[in-house]
Amino acid sequence: MSVPVSRIEKEFILKNLVTKKAPVEVRYFDQWIVGIIADVDEKNVVLRLKTEDIPAPEKTEVYVFFKFRGARMTFHAQALSVAGRDLRAAVPQGIYRDLSRGYERVTPAEGMMLSFVVQGERVELNFPRSEIKEEIPVDSPEMPEVMPNFDATKMTNLLRAFREKAQNFSSENKIVMFRERQPENFEEKLITTTGKTFLYPQSLNKNTPDKDLILSPRLLTREEVILALTNQGMELFKVIDILNKTGMDKNTRNVLHELYSPILYQNYVVGYLYLVSFRDGGQKFSQKIIDFVFQFGRLLIHSLKVNGYFKGEPVKERIDTAEVIDISASGIQFSLPLLQFDGSLLLFNDLNFNLIVGERELKIGGRIMRKYDDRVRLYVCVMFLDIKDDDRLFLMDALYGTTDPPDFYPSAEDWTV
Repeated sequence: MSVPVSRIEKEFILKNLVTKKAPVEVRYFDQWIVGIIADVDEKNVVLRLKTEDIPAPEKTEVYVFFKFRGARMTFHAQALSVAGRDLRAAVPQGIYRDLSRGYERVTPAEGMMLSFVVQGERVELNFPRSEIKEEIPVDSPEMPEVMPNFDATKMTNLLRAFREKAQNFSSENKIVMFRERQPENFEEKLITTTGKTFLYPQSLNKNTPDKDLILSPRLLTREEVILALTNQGMELFKVIDILNKTGMDKNTRNVLHELYSPILYQNYVVGYLYLVSFRDGGQKFSQKIIDFVFQFGRLLIHSLKVNGYFKGEPVKERIDTAEVIDISASGIQFSLPLLQFDGSLLLFNDLNFNLIVGERELKIGGRIMRKYDDRVRLYVCVMFLDIKDDDRLFLMDALYGTTDPPDFYPSAEDWTV
């Protein structure tokens, strides 16, 4: 799915395209036209196209595709006027960098609808929701594997055993629960959003981690931290500044290693386990220590459930209709009311849905690759994984008018301005 560039990057890219007269491919009124960006200012973008047969705009959007420094990018904007071979459009609100999509997005046709089923039964709890769902079968009657002297039947004994063991390899340790409070600091908000463990310095460092640590999918990498923050609408430059300041603060506090390990129940982060080791007499956290903390989190969830800690209202399965924002031959973006659905659709979960195009209903299986919100609507981007060949051909014909879309990125020698 596409990734928006920052406002500063957008301005730089547009000016660079003008300066270098880089070729672009334009989709306008169902036509594919080669051109360049001839000029750009604060309000307008002027596209100089190869053909003079350009229809006048009628509340029409123009879609532009190009390559910049090896990356495929796109933007769309409102077409304003035509003069000869020049098509003037409004400056786009955003430019999107696409790392994986093989087909361009288009605005859905009138009447296109998407419906899906939220299956099974879930429980609403008063805890922060995570982007991922705990895959460990915590509802299983089998107790998770534990170490000697860890009694999960009595909560006080379990917590005391953790503190006694953790003090052997940490300067400080604590268990924080979110029943009476919400995430506050940078690390708390990060682990509740992603559902993954924050480990300093590995989660802030762009270099190779310590040789005795395994690159576990449970540990946040620097790239995942950046992606989590930019997906929330934060500009890349601000994200980098926050990471640098966070690292400097920990260095000032003489932190050697620091661990925030979320305690996951279903798609909630109910709390976290915290360890810190300072440079003065402290030790680095080994892979064995990190695995112990994760395993204890599973044991703690088991004990909390046995002792009736989780209570909430069950929500039955339901069928809903989503608003399609845009669609390509390889994916779709749709929106739903935020408050009603934020906990139902989890990042990287698979989703089966029905897409109605005209009089035809397509059954498609996909995976949620990105989600974000504007505090009112939840926006979900799904990559198609399972679609019949004849349905895919039908969809391509409906979207592009052909089953063989053109090469979006011609070379500069293909035409002369």
